[in-house]
Amino acid sequence: MELSLEKKASSKESAQEMQVEVTKERKNNLLIACSSVLAAVCLFATQRFFPPDSLSLLRAMEAESTPLIAVQTNGKPTVVDFYADWCGYCKTMAPSMRTVEKEFAGRVNFVTVNGADPKNADLVYKFKVDGIPHIAFMDGEGYVETAFVGLVPKDVLEEEVDALAKHKALPYEGYDAFQGRPRSVFPLI
Repeated sequence: MELSLEKKASSKESAQEMQVEVTKERKNNLLIACSSVLAAVCLFATQRFFPPDSLSLLRAMEAESTPLIAVQTNGKPTVVDFYADWCGYCKTMAPSMRTVEKEFAGRVNFVTVNGADPKNADLVYKFKVDGIPHIAFMDGEGYVETAFVGLVPKDVLEEEVDALAKHKALPYEGYDAFQGRPRSVFPLI
């Protein structure tokens, strides 16, 4: 009878130990689940409230720009965006410009140029850039239809690019740096 009591006691202790282990495992699983949810919320909040650095975005857009040789030969309309690292409006407009670029990808060339970089001086001269940001809208033959200098609202940018893509008259008239002179900027390179 004593053995049977010892077995029961041992089995009861073993069951309690198992229960403790199961409880620990549940707590660990709950902690992991809560940590995962918290990490996801933090990641979302970080991306929502601290979007990618606008200057990095501008540089990425410049690196991913349609090559100038393609702009001259593919017959598509082109938006050329001149920016500078120090330009606050350029940084403000970068996310909108990226959105519009993605929306019209394949139909319109987008070229982003650092207008303050000496290696781009020829382009700055050809496009008659005298203020940054300077956004030029060209037809497929290299004719500059208009240009905007300064902060451009996203909806204006979208309407302008949409008309350009559809080969329609542009709804907004911006800066005319050419004033009676030839508007073709080809060859670009």
